[in-house]
Amino acid sequence: MVVSNEININCEIDSVIKLIKSPRNLEKFHPFCEKNEVKIWNCENSIDYVHYYSGKIYKRKFLKWNDDGYILEIFDSVKTATITWTAKSTSNGSVVKIDANLILPFKNKYLRKLVFYLYIKFMMRSYLNNVLKGLKYFLETGIIVKKNHFGYHSWYS
Repeated sequence: MVVSNEININCEIDSVIKLIKSPRNLEKFHPFCEKNEVKIWNCENSIDYVHYYSGKIYKRKFLKWNDDGYILEIFDSVKTATITWTAKSTSNGSVVKIDANLILPFKNKYLRKLVFYLYIKFMMRSYLNNVLKGLKYFLETGIIVKKNHFGYHSWYS
């Protein structure tokens, strides 16, 4: 079950790629990230941890490192999602897209779809929108995003 969001950023593609591929990058632009702890930072072999203000901690394991972004897996106690970050150059800057392929813990496919379409899709779209707004804000202003900068999120704030 995939949720996607994208944003246009008035910034050169090289700056976007440099930021999203830098260690501890989430501490600069992620409005729900208290700390972005790096275990290993080595392209495809990178592993880090996202410490949310809510107290949740997720492990990110990077699988593929491309010229235009990367693919990573998110783990709680089990794998919960595969995330793809992609940045493309446009005539007025860049566009950044995040695709979140979620793994829901429901065995019943009807229940899984019901929960996804009535609740999870909305919550994830809001989350991705806030993360992308933070990326845009930081790249366009150089100012680090504050806690809940674009609003509260019940899962991660």
